[in-house]
Amino acid sequence: MIKIKLVVPRKGYIKDAFKRFEEFEQLEERENQNDHMPKIELEEVIVAADKIPQLEMDADVIISRGLMTKLLKERNEFIPIVDIPVQGIDLIRCLSDCKERFGKRKVAVIGALNMIYGVESLADIVDLPIQSYILEDIEKSAALVDLAASEGCEIVVSGLSTTDYAKKIGLGTAIVETGKESFRQALMEAKRLALVSLREQEKAQRYQTILNHAYEGIIAIDLRGKISVFSKAAREMLVIPEENLIGCSITEVLQKGKFRDLLLSEGEYREEIVSYQSVQLSVKKAGIFLKGNKVGNMVAFQDVTGIQEMEGKIRKKIYSRGHVAKYTFADILFGSTAIEKTIETAKRYSEVDSNILIIGETGTGKEIFAQSIHNHSKRKSNPFVAINCAALPEDLLESELFGYAEGAFTGAMKGGKQGFFELAHRGTIFLDEIGEVSPKLQSRLLRVLQEREIMRIGDDRIIPVDVRIIAATNKNLINMVKSGGFRADLYYRLSVLDLKLPPLRARREDIPMLADAFIQKMLPMIGGKVMTEAASRKLSEANWEGNVRQLQNFCERLTVLCRGKVIDGCDIEKHLPETQGKEDIQVQGPLSGMVQASAISEREQVVQVLRSCHYNKGKAAAELGMSRTTLWRKMKRWNIEIE
Repeated sequence: MIKIKLVVPRKGYIKDAFKRFEEFEQLEERENQNDHMPKIELEEVIVAADKIPQLEMDADVIISRGLMTKLLKERNEFIPIVDIPVQGIDLIRCLSDCKERFGKRKVAVIGALNMIYGVESLADIVDLPIQSYILEDIEKSAALVDLAASEGCEIVVSGLSTTDYAKKIGLGTAIVETGKESFRQALMEAKRLALVSLREQEKAQRYQTILNHAYEGIIAIDLRGKISVFSKAAREMLVIPEENLIGCSITEVLQKGKFRDLLLSEGEYREEIVSYQSVQLSVKKAGIFLKGNKVGNMVAFQDVTGIQEMEGKIRKKIYSRGHVAKYTFADILFGSTAIEKTIETAKRYSEVDSNILIIGETGTGKEIFAQSIHNHSKRKSNPFVAINCAALPEDLLESELFGYAEGAFTGAMKGGKQGFFELAHRGTIFLDEIGEVSPKLQSRLLRVLQEREIMRIGDDRIIPVDVRIIAATNKNLINMVKSGGFRADLYYRLSVLDLKLPPLRARREDIPMLADAFIQKMLPMIGGKVMTEAASRKLSEANWEGNVRQLQNFCERLTVLCRGKVIDGCDIEKHLPETQGKEDIQVQGPLSGMVQASAISEREQVVQVLRSCHYNKGKAAAELGMSRTTLWRKMKRWNIEIE
């Protein structure tokens, strides 16, 4: 819809305006019936010339005539104004009417220059003496009428207010009527300007929408310091009330200071850090040029804090792909005092940012504790990135931890790759099996702990990182330090806070509770089962070399193999792994490294289970109640090769 406002001094000033408009519309529809042109709406606005400065209108185009057009253009910068032309034929008709009504008397034609220019040349055509007077200010119209009268003019041809005064002093008057052709020409021009304006508005709205949704604040001014662009982000960063700032002076909007001076200066800047009130801004400035001539300046800027927040949001998107901590302390099942004290200690550790070393045998729940510590800390809304240091070869582990630059090695991803330390920025990185890290990687890890910065493989750029490191081991790192297998400086950096997890045999009262929970977890798949008191006692008496993980795997196997609804002591004895009953199992404390059975009997058991599982390491590990990593490490130590 195109809105056209016809601004006139009195109703009916343009004769038959709406009738002519309807005729124009019908003709336009016939000529453009397949062009999907917008509809046009015409509204008449009646206002005296001296009230135009206070006039406010919502229109796509304004149509007016003579001095009113001139006044509207002076007061309106943004709405196109169309002047209804006073054509020669309109003046001739009016002058001929004057001659017929008043005889051959001298005529004063008073009006705006665009209305009466060259009117004296019509004197010979209409056979009347004519003198023109240019009216630039409506308040001077009476003075011009008096001047015309003093110079012998008896007839005044002009606008409404001027002719009203001429009548009062006894002069003959006539108003130039707008002809059908002139009005149609004005409507055509109004439509053309409206379509151009709509396209420009659409383009401007598109740019404004882009600006309003950009993270950067953008301000542009012309050479007079008048604002032409002030984006939504700029208002929010600079805490400026939401209002129409376009056309305002930048000195009235921005407070004095380096930021305003930078915008008004002639130079261009790249990544200048500037303070505005209490905000630190990263600013870029450039000149605006049109056909080689400078027409203004613009700045694009970001709040440094906002950049950090945006970085955090981007990282969270990445973390949602899997780098999250799922477990909390509420997920740890226990009834024993040993675990209760361990959780209390872990909660106190979570309140600070110091590095933590979790020490515990295989299957004691080191990662669950690490995740719980993270979720109980101030870093809980940031990533938790876990990596098993024993599961990857040295070179691959290095690239996963530190990332690499583009072209760092054959097969490197285009654009490089972020390492886990970068992904864990502002969060926690969990380094499981830290005792398996090579001396070369130990040196690089030490630098991260000391400097809190990393360098990607094949790159020379330093990247600062803010991470909390939780490491875990089932080895005796102190003995490894003494034997030279682990760096002493790295050990003392990692073990600022030690958390020792008790093995399952040190909290046997938890075994029935844990076993029942594991069995209940299987119920949707295998139906209801009940464990007798004798079965619970048998489980509690067994030595769970693989700790909670082995107990969980055993309970899962038990629920599948026991066909009845009741699991009793006989079922436990029947399906319990053979090594549980052997006399040669010697148990040592958690700092001794790991619980060991007789090397020969345990090796034989591993080989036997591998054969029964057709050398499927995943199934064998589950059967043995240990992780794939632990099984892989044992096979490597005992030189067990898969046939």
